[in-house]
Order: sequence, then structure tokens, then C-alpha cells
Amino acid sequence: AHVRCKLGAPPGGERGRRGAGAAPLACRGLGAHGRRELRGSAMSGDENLAGGLEGCDEATLKKLLSAVLRKDPEIRQKVAHDVNLTAEFNIVTEDERRHAIEEQYNEVKLVGNDDLQASEDIDFYERAKFVPMRLTYDERKYLRLIDATMFVSHYTDHMDSASGARANPARKLALQMKQLCAVLTGMQVAHSYEEGQQLMQSREFVSRSGFFQTVLEIGRRYKILNPERMRDSYGKLMYFLQDSRKPDVRELMEFDTVVRVRTVYDVLSKSARGLEMLEDPQLRTATMEIMPEGKSRMQIQREIKAKEAAIKHLAKTYCSVARRRKYNGRFGGYSLGLLRSSYADSDSENEQNNGEELTEDLAEQCIYSLGDHSTYLRFNREPCDRLIAFLREYFDPNDPGPPEFSLAIAEGVEGARLSHSHQRQYTFVLQSMALWREVLDNMFQLWHLAEEDLLDEEHPYTLTDTGQGLQRVQKSPRSVVAMQKILAKVQRKVGGWVGSSTVHLGDHNVPNALMFIDKYIQVPRFLGPLVLTLDKIPQLSQSSDGMKGYIDSFGGVKVLQKQILADFFRHAFDGSGADNFFDAGSCIDGRLTSAWNWCSSIERKPYFPIFLLTGFTGFDGKEGF
Repeated sequence: AHVRCKLGAPPGGERGRRGAGAAPLACRGLGAHGRRELRGSAMSGDENLAGGLEGCDEATLKKLLSAVLRKDPEIRQKVAHDVNLTAEFNIVTEDERRHAIEEQYNEVKLVGNDDLQASEDIDFYERAKFVPMRLTYDERKYLRLIDATMFVSHYTDHMDSASGARANPARKLALQMKQLCAVLTGMQVAHSYEEGQQLMQSREFVSRSGFFQTVLEIGRRYKILNPERMRDSYGKLMYFLQDSRKPDVRELMEFDTVVRVRTVYDVLSKSARGLEMLEDPQLRTATMEIMPEGKSRMQIQREIKAKEAAIKHLAKTYCSVARRRKYNGRFGGYSLGLLRSSYADSDSENEQNNGEELTEDLAEQCIYSLGDHSTYLRFNREPCDRLIAFLREYFDPNDPGPPEFSLAIAEGVEGARLSHSHQRQYTFVLQSMALWREVLDNMFQLWHLAEEDLLDEEHPYTLTDTGQGLQRVQKSPRSVVAMQKILAKVQRKVGGWVGSSTVHLGDHNVPNALMFIDKYIQVPRFLGPLVLTLDKIPQLSQSSDGMKGYIDSFGGVKVLQKQILADFFRHAFDGSGADNFFDAGSCIDGRLTSAWNWCSSIERKPYFPIFLLTGFTGFDGKEGF
């Protein structure tokens, strides 16, 4: 009916709305004979239209329907809801396509400071608000429990299936409750068989709410600290928590499964002097990462001793309860209190009695957690820093040099979908890697905001076919605002912006904040192996005469490195990866799409054997590095 209305034929319900004998408005000035002729011609037109549609093949009908849906957003929404044709939400209108094409070559000029390196000043007070606490010995027992529970769970298979999407609300709620209770019950049985039996009989989950909240929070905290772990389990965990926060589900469960991720700030703020430690100058020494490059053994030992002394000094100065040594039942020189968590299930009476107190052991744990964050930042930002250094060392923005080393790309040539001069592509690459570096520098903050968006009751998700299966599409306002602030900061640093500044989040490209975080934690996974290969080429050349001869066939070490870099800087940032500028191109999300597209074609590169000879196995990394 919607298609016939758009093509000029009146919908079937038009006559019924005006009454059986009422004539259309356009016919009211005609006589009865004229109206009969007009009605007859309209009917014959309908028959001809229907006959023409019946004679069309399937491809033509799809094109016709797609054209109608693309032209009128109102009809597109109506058809999608009436026929459950959720995939049609992904049809981009002509205006949206035109706007995306125009944005690909935008250019904004600002006054930049050209300072892409990290600032030496560290604001520990702000950083502590987003740095999760390192897991204790007892918490790791709960980590294994939640990881194993989610690993064997088929929760998302049941809830996000096509049949589940079509179910009526009452049936869907019953299915959710059944799956939620199954996961929670299984978790309790695995932890304590006796308590699990009692829970299965009473079905009073609220009586064990503290246990469930603790275990679920530990899983989320561990994933933030270790992005390469729990790849499958974390997604199912967050979708499980999403459903558990629905008002009707929470009313039946009688408790909220979600609590704040335990951060360093949360722990220190419970003590009168805890936050003062964040202002102490020695905290920088206590959390610094000791790198061995270019240092003698004696210098490294001095730095280690200075760091250990700073940790002990800070812990003793700012703790509210001194460490209580136990001589009966010592383990490895430490008191058992050091190996216990501060949760209610802990066996440590001292930890339970002290409750909110900042013990010396807990203060040390806070310092170690801040140190872990420094290591995390170096590991993730270093590949971006190294590639930015390679770009500036090997390439001149004003002089492209020989054609094989020019960064210029042209649309339609070697898969490129953008046309950039050498200078423009140099700037485009520099800006993209500066943006990735800034995102990774703020990853903990973005991760907390992403979880808040995912678990936000005011913005529920819709299960939608995005063209890549059923996905939970959800608005993520906090993550979008944070990303726009990061983008504005990078634009000020580099002095402008080349290309689109559109941030895809909450659409069919990036359905929700979980997918957004997952895309950016992949950056070190494909930049790291590239940097490692470039670093190992000189060693590979010196390993044997035969290997030196093979590398010399490329022109030598420096030429080979520059050849690999030139190809990466050209085709990992050429807008490829999709057949339109809405899904790929120069937008913020499209730059990552192009990079992954380059990674997928690495085995077809002439220098691919060099990657294999340096120990390369893939860009996806390996769990448990």
C-alpha cells in the first residue's frame, strides 16, 4: 500500500476513511460521468501497474522498493515497523549520501602547536577517578568464576536471535527472566554447592545480591585492565547486565546487578588523608615505569630501589591502619591480610573489621594500580608514537620524492576511494594517528563512559538488523561528547583537520558503545606487529649473508622500511573498506575501517615474506601474551 501510494495509486484505505460513497477531493468538481471515466482510468492504471510489477524480476523489485524507501524517510520508517523490515533502517537517504561525499574533502585550518607528545605533567587526582583497582588474591577466584560462567553461557544466542526479536513483550520478558536466573543460579552453584541448592529452592536472588554484584563488578574491572582478555565473555557480560537493568526485570529481581567499577579514587576517598597522597610529589617516582634501554645495570638498580622506597614511604605516611604482621600462618613473608580482598566474603577478619579504613596494604595496592595504568598507556600509545616518528623521519610533507615513495593516492587506483596529494595525505595520516593516540591515552575514561552508556536505562537499545546480523543499536551520548572533545583537542594540536569529522556511534556502522571501545582497543594489535617488523629488519639483515642478500634485493634496510611505510601510509588511509562514503572514507570511524582493510590484504604484498621472517603471525594478537 505504501509503495502504490508513492507511485500515484490511492491506498486501499483511502475510500474507507471518506466513506463508501464519497468522491476524492480532486474529483469533486466533475460530473458523475467524468468521475466514472476518471475512476475507470485509475483502475486500469492500477491494473497496468500491477501487471508491470508482476513481470519484474526480483532484482528490479528490490531496486524499486529501495528507491522508494530511500526517497521518503517517513515511508521507510513505517514499512520497517509494519513488516519488521529492520534492515531497511540502514538505507541511507540521498541527502545523507550527498552530505557524506561532500565531507570527505573538508579542510579546517587552525593554529596548531605541533606538540603530539604526551605532557610530562600528570594529574593523579583526575587520573585516579578512572583507574581501576588491581585485583587481589581473593578477587581472582571470583574472576575465574565469572569468566567461566560467561564462557559457557549461551545467553546472547537466546536473547538476540531472530525469534527472540519477534516475540511479544510478555514472552520476551519471561525468556529474559529465565535466562538471567539460569546464569545467576549457575554462578552461585559453581561458587558454593550448598548455597546454590538453597537459592534454587528459595529463588530469592536478592539475598545474595552482594555476592552477585561483587563478582560481576570484578569481571568488568579485569577487562578494563586487560583488554586482550575475555574477548567473548565480556560482550556477553555487558549484554547480560543491559537486560538486567530494565525496569521490569529489576522489579522482579528486587535488586540491581550493576555497581560502580572500583577505582583508586573510590578507595582513597574513604580515608581522611587518602586523597592527599595523590598530591604527593613522590607518587610520580612510586608509579614510574623503569625502562632498561640505554641504562647501565647500576642505574636500573638505583631506580628500582628509589621506586620501592617511595612506595613504602607513601603507604606508611597516608594509611589510616598500619599493617598487622602475622607470625602464625605466614605465606611467602607476607601476612595473610595482604592476600585477602576487602569484600564481605573474605575470610580475613582484619579486613572485615577495618572495613572502610585505608590499610597500608590497600594503599600499596592503590599505588601499584596507578603504576599499572602507566604501563598500559606506554604499551598502547608507543606504536602510534613510533609510526608518527617514522612518518616524520622518512617523509617530507613538501617533497614527495620518487613516485614509489610518494604518499599521493587517487580514487579508483589500487583500491583507493579518496584522492589526496602527497602533502594532503601526509597531513591526513598524521592527524589520524594523533587521534588514535589521544583516544588510547584516554581509554580508561572512555571505557567508563561507554559502560555508563551501555547500562543507561533512559536510552534502551533496539535489536536491529544492521546488515551484519542482529545488533543492539543504542544511543551513546556520553561517549559521543567525549569523542568530540578528544577530536577538538587533536585538531588544536595539529592545526586543523582534513576530511570528515563525523563520529559514527549508535548507527549501523557502530551500533553501541561496546563496539566503539572494541574498535579502538584493536589499534595496538595491528600497529604493534608493524612496528615490530620494522624494528627487526636490521637484525634480520645481519643474521646471515643469504638474508642480507634477500633484503638487498628490495634496495637495502632503509629502502625496505620506507617501502613498507609508504604502502601503509597510502593504503591504510585511503578510504577503502566499503562501497560508499557513509560506511567508510575519511570519517573518524572510516579511518579504522581502511586500516583493517589494509591488514586483510597483507599476504598479497610483495614484502609479506619479510613479515613472516621477523616472526609475524597475525594482527589479531593472542590471548595471554
